[in-house]
Amino acid sequence: MKTFGTIRKKLVYGAGFLLLWISYASPAQESWWPEQKCPRYIIRCALSDPADVREMNLAQSVSGLAAQALNAGTGNEGVWIETRLPDYRLYYKALLKRTRAVESGETDVWSLVRRYSEKGIVKGYVLYDSRRNDNSVNAATVQAGIRQGVLVDVSQEKRARSLGLAKLYDACAVKLDREWFGQTRAKLDNRLIVLANPAAGNNRDYAIAHKAMVYYGVDSLLDTILEWAAPLSPVVGWNSGPEFEHIAPCSQWGLINTASDWCMNLPLLLVPDNAVPARFESLNLRNIDWNDPAPCHAFVMSDGDNMQWTFGGFIRSADYWANRYNSRLPMSFTSCAVNLSMAAPDVLHILAASQPPHTSVVEYGGGYYYPDLFASKRAGRDALLRRFARIVNAHLQKTGIRVFGFICRDVNSEAARHAYRIFAEELENIAGMIAVQYVPYNGGNGKVFWAPGKNGRQIPVLSAKTQLWASLDIPGSGNPQRVAACINDAAGKGGGESRFGWTIVHAWLRFGLDAGGNVVDVAPKGSVGVRGVTPVWWCRERLDTVIRVVSVEELLWRLRMERDKPATERVVKSLSQRDNK
Repeated sequence: MKTFGTIRKKLVYGAGFLLLWISYASPAQESWWPEQKCPRYIIRCALSDPADVREMNLAQSVSGLAAQALNAGTGNEGVWIETRLPDYRLYYKALLKRTRAVESGETDVWSLVRRYSEKGIVKGYVLYDSRRNDNSVNAATVQAGIRQGVLVDVSQEKRARSLGLAKLYDACAVKLDREWFGQTRAKLDNRLIVLANPAAGNNRDYAIAHKAMVYYGVDSLLDTILEWAAPLSPVVGWNSGPEFEHIAPCSQWGLINTASDWCMNLPLLLVPDNAVPARFESLNLRNIDWNDPAPCHAFVMSDGDNMQWTFGGFIRSADYWANRYNSRLPMSFTSCAVNLSMAAPDVLHILAASQPPHTSVVEYGGGYYYPDLFASKRAGRDALLRRFARIVNAHLQKTGIRVFGFICRDVNSEAARHAYRIFAEELENIAGMIAVQYVPYNGGNGKVFWAPGKNGRQIPVLSAKTQLWASLDIPGSGNPQRVAACINDAAGKGGGESRFGWTIVHAWLRFGLDAGGNVVDVAPKGSVGVRGVTPVWWCRERLDTVIRVVSVEELLWRLRMERDKPATERVVKSLSQRDNK
């Protein structure tokens, strides 16, 4: 596995790749994230108690107003909020090096309030009551962006007044309803929605920086807010209740959920990168034995669209990106690389530079939405989906990713197949696409949907055949032993396209081994169990020797060779020549 000491070696690219990047530079400037201007200085904010949401809200508001001042040209300093998550130290160092920003030191949050009050960046404070634990704090956050005030809880008001701050708005008794939104919306930027749990402070800085609407809850008002938002805008954060119930309305209004509720320091991490983009290692097509008739199977990790996971608990995790079996297993990982390319270039560079050997990367949708529901409530739905696919394509070309993944409401629906066709027409140089269904993930049962792409090429959309999912007693599902048995059984039932299948691996669920070495769904007493790549290794150990485990990229190329060898050989030859220049 690559060490983090070798990261910078991969960040240096040759002149040949620079020319390739220039050819894609124009379309790649498109982004659905509001842009953040670069600071000349960065000051670190240290919290006395990061778990105290009142202190976090205050720090987030200071950071947001500093970022807003950068965008308005009235300030030159950004605020980095210190966090105990070690990966953020990597991003901070990379950010400083990339932007050449000068460090202004470290200070506490109240000193920052005084600092920016004296500079005129903080105009006063917006009062809220954290004990209410409802949308009143989100109303306060909205007003903080509009009025340039810091967020102050009722328990902090005395201290705010001691600094000479004036109260700009009192949200303590506010009911954030349709009337309140109607009176406020004209002052807001509709290119961004932030969904923020009242009990958490994350992402309030980004909302304030861009004067975004902030809400929490799934109801008719949410629908009104989503309709008001510009299509193809990011939905930052995460909402309450069952997942489908709040992702579906975002999808229907043509918005892109980013699963980013615990992200930190988005305003600074969003500063765009104009240098050579990060690029993942893709499959060397010259190394494939195309005449090998063995049945092939791939394993793909779920939930890569989750930005907050990628930011805070993925890169160094021994369960996932840093798992010891990655060097021995052609593991495939879903990823949010397209959104990172727009919104967190330092995270993307470090992710790409630390890519383990033999792994492949799948872009998971360009965000979390259901393509069969996407923009179904908007006029010009097809045009929006095509525009979205073109932006995705520009970033796939930058990052070198050749597999695209969908999460569908119904992988077999005509609406889903229509989306497959649009993406097949717009995505260039991809091996193919994969699709899972929202519960069960393997609802497509391994079916292949062929979609016509550019130059008449047929692009496969291969649905998941099996799923590693603890304690789930449905066909094609379960622990590594059960899934291995399903894969072995399928391998003996015919050739052709049926030789190719893949398993979606539930990223969060844990398994254990009993005293006899058998995989169990519930970890033995005294053990937390194992998740991520290691259960995949356990599954591979139980596969028949005739089955070849390959990356999902190789799987899709082999599937295309099976269907149309002459056309696929031409594509492979062209890509191989380009890759080896």
